[in-house]
Amino acid sequence: MGPITAEQILVFLILFLSLVFFIDGRMRYDIVALLALCISAILGIVPWNQTFSGFANPAVITVAAVLVISRGLQNAGV
Repeated sequence: MGPITAEQILVFLILFLSLVFFIDGRMRYDIVALLALCISAILGIVPWNQTFSGFANPAVITVAAVLVISRGLQNAGV
């Protein structure tokens, strides 16, 4: 195994801070996730032309649909 790079440290720092914000619960989880993505892009960890390409994955679309349906059911009192 090679030495740990600065980019690896930044990735783990972003993941750790995201986890802290997820657990804390003061910020909405979607805002935390978008901030982590944008910070990763600004720092050059994620290439700009691929920053939002993950949203085209069917799994992400399915999770978003489930969240919308569950919120609708919750608001309806089900």
